[in-house]
Amino acid sequence: MRRTCLHILMPMLLAGIQLPGCGTAYVADYPNALTSADGRVIVLGDVQAIVDDGSLSESEKREALRGLGIEDEQIIDALLEL
Repeated sequence: MRRTCLHILMPMLLAGIQLPGCGTAYVADYPNALTSADGRVIVLGDVQAIVDDGSLSESEKREALRGLGIEDEQIIDALLEL
């Protein structure tokens, strides 16, 4: 059984698939990834959490997106339209 689990989990880990409760073991290198000014990859889940947060005003959402490292106002406008 243990060997079977390793055969299933190893390709997932190498591919960068995150299992619930397992944390991130590997971050894939995507050439077209949205990155912050300091080179950090901006994760869509983080963006979606901000955009979907009903307790934030539009200006607060804009500031939070800037906090993630998104500096281009056109990208911020597009993300808020989703």
